[in-house]
Amino acid sequence: MTTGTPDLDQLRRLLFGKEYDELLALKAQFASSEKYTASVARIIAEAINLRAGQDSALSVALAPMVEQSVTQSIQRQPQRFAEVLYPVMGPAIRKSIQQALNEALANLNYLLESSFSPQAWRWRFDAWRSGQSYAQVALLRTLVYQVEQAFLIHRETGLLLRHVLAENAISKAPDIVSGMLTAIQDFIKDSFAINGEDTLDTLRLGELTVLVEYGPHAISALVVRGTVPGELSGLLSSTSETIHRQYAHQFQAFNGDAAIFAGAETLLSDCLKAQRQHRQPRSPWLAYALLTTIVAAFGWWAYQHYQQQAGQLAQEAASKQQQHATLHDLQAQLRQQQTDSTAIQTSLQNLLEQQRQQAASTAEAAASNSRTIQQLTRQIETATYPFELAKAEIDLNHPVLQQISQDINALQQAARRNQQSLQVMLTGNTDDSGTETLNARLAKDRASNMRDALVRSGVPAALLVAYDANQPGLPATAHKSERGVSYRVTLY
Repeated sequence: MTTGTPDLDQLRRLLFGKEYDELLALKAQFASSEKYTASVARIIAEAINLRAGQDSALSVALAPMVEQSVTQSIQRQPQRFAEVLYPVMGPAIRKSIQQALNEALANLNYLLESSFSPQAWRWRFDAWRSGQSYAQVALLRTLVYQVEQAFLIHRETGLLLRHVLAENAISKAPDIVSGMLTAIQDFIKDSFAINGEDTLDTLRLGELTVLVEYGPHAISALVVRGTVPGELSGLLSSTSETIHRQYAHQFQAFNGDAAIFAGAETLLSDCLKAQRQHRQPRSPWLAYALLTTIVAAFGWWAYQHYQQQAGQLAQEAASKQQQHATLHDLQAQLRQQQTDSTAIQTSLQNLLEQQRQQAASTAEAAASNSRTIQQLTRQIETATYPFELAKAEIDLNHPVLQQISQDINALQQAARRNQQSLQVMLTGNTDDSGTETLNARLAKDRASNMRDALVRSGVPAALLVAYDANQPGLPATAHKSERGVSYRVTLY
């Protein structure tokens, strides 16, 4: 409030009187950050106490900031926090250990009692039939209800904002679940004549029940296994209201970033309730009996172990005496082995010499065989049988035919010694005196007749392949202008 001109200021004083000065002082207090901070500091403690007494909204709002501050402080100075908590850690740890031992003893006794009961055998059969472990089946059979998952889904886009999971629950795809809830709601609205404000609040599938709470900006959902108690719906509604109240500004400014709702996981985690069947406490006599049996078995084992150790000591003493006697025998055997080793070394040297001579002989034989193969190949490829003009007949007693047959058989034996296979290609040829058609038929007949003659002379048929000179794909050396048959030897 500005003072303005003197006349205006005087008019204000006449209208408001002394309250005008108080308004000026109050304005100055709000305009000065230091004065306003000092004024708030005088009443902040009383304001916090008054708000905390009304409901738990202040605690819920401060919990994420307090947790973050404590986490950062511990990360910076872990030793300091350890020193502060040391006086209370010892009693707390001892109490926790005692409680854990009592619970373990009670659970062991319950397990022993139920292991041979008809109910336990029925659970084992269910575990075998369903492919689950016995512990999982027993846990489900003793469960009244358990909230396994909690979802926070943006109502307009169907985007999963937050998801929390119980410790022993299994979640495969929370994003798919959030999309499924949105799709089912849209399907119901499109398929049935319902009021536009009506929403899906319960979805049941086997042992699972999905409770859904629709808020102005977000959908809250709980996945419950077992019998759903009535108070869960109220808890889900209050949680949804708290989230909408604390994150009203975030919902208004939401642009697709779900990280701004990280603090909502604390509120959702409070919904992960569970209740199991209460069993009457019994004296753990079975556990005591088992422990007594274990102690007795351990004592018997210790006694047997002591007897075994005493027997082993006696055996070791006798074994040492026997070892001394055996040592003398081994020394004599060692001297004999040294003598035998000298003889063996001499024999080995003789054997190596024989192997060297055998290798040299083998190499010489291989070289001789290679020369034989080259010579026979050259004789076969240079052989020429004299055909008469325009004739394809072959004399089986002709010396050239007999020589070629002998050379091919000899080459096959040499190739076998060299671990190779043989093939001889026969190509018929003619001179230029006849027509092209006559020459082609004559060349083919000469090659075929020569192959048949060689087979009759004792050459295996599998070694021979007959072609005429005009056969496509033949090498150029096979095309000769002469009356005869050319030979091409192939080793592989």
